[in-house]
Amino acid sequence: MNNFSYFSKALDEVVAARLDDYVETLEVDKRYEFSEKYNKKINKLIKHREKPYFTLICTTGRRVACCVAALLILSFSSLSVKAVREAVCDFFMNIFSDHTEIIADSEIENSYPHSIDEEYHISSLPNGFKQVDYDKMENSIIITYFKDDDYIFFEQYTKDAYLSNYDNEQSTFESYKDENGQEYLVHNTDHDHTFIWDNGKYIFEICSNLDKRSVLELCESTKIK
Repeated sequence: MNNFSYFSKALDEVVAARLDDYVETLEVDKRYEFSEKYNKKINKLIKHREKPYFTLICTTGRRVACCVAALLILSFSSLSVKAVREAVCDFFMNIFSDHTEIIADSEIENSYPHSIDEEYHISSLPNGFKQVDYDKMENSIIITYFKDDDYIFFEQYTKDAYLSNYDNEQSTFESYKDENGQEYLVHNTDHDHTFIWDNGKYIFEICSNLDKRSVLELCESTKIK
């Protein structure tokens, strides 16, 4: 070993020892916490990942094309332009190449609740469906029902807590108004339908792999407990 090698080895040993001593003297403040908005987004994403159909929609192809198709379908829907405009005005839709983010327009009202003060439920549940999960927090409720391979997800949110992300792969959005005048933003895929609506106080979502008419009937049967 030459003199340079001896010097390099000695220098490494000194630097490593000094670095270890320095690290031990560091005081790390662990009293950090994420913002409420960040926690809401993360909790929402986690809950969507837990849904049984998540792996079916989380693919990587044709997302940009589907995003464009969704906009075209929304723009040229068989419904009137006025009906489409009014339904979308209740929500902000941020469309990206791989997903669409939807949040509620909660700034236009000052009287909406900031916590779940009135709990809603599906009053006319199809025969055979059983509740398998119930998760209630201060500003959201998520209830899961199953019947064999069929599922229903019922979600209720305060307006300021609502945030949904939808994969753009092979999916479309449309607007729909029922006979009572209630407007819905509807997300359709090959395997399920999600109806989103605002009743003036809360935001609701019902997602199911039942046919679209059956999902609409679930929405129309939603009432205060």
